[in-house]
Amino acid sequence: MGYAIQSRSTTEPILFLLILSSDNITGATGKTPTVTISKNGAAFAVPAGSVTELSSGWYKIAPNASDNGTLGPLLLHADATGCDPCDDQFDIVDFNPL
Repeated sequence: MGYAIQSRSTTEPILFLLILSSDNITGATGKTPTVTISKNGAAFAVPAGSVTELSSGWYKIAPNASDNGTLGPLLLHADATGCDPCDDQFDIVDFNPL
């Protein structure tokens, strides 16, 4: 589901969906996910941008130039108690994809 993000953008958040493991369908609300990212094949680390809930199981990492400043694939892994793990890939590019 990932999408392209302009390198060093401070306007476009990284979005992800957490699903309850009890039914593998329902969006998980009220969770505090543990999130790590890998920038262009580097080791996974905690993102600099804060993680907040939007609604209906959707969460976001706030736009941060240190999180999206490396061109190439950005891998995301998110997990929370009672949820299926979420893994996604985003493409960090040197142009505005919007």
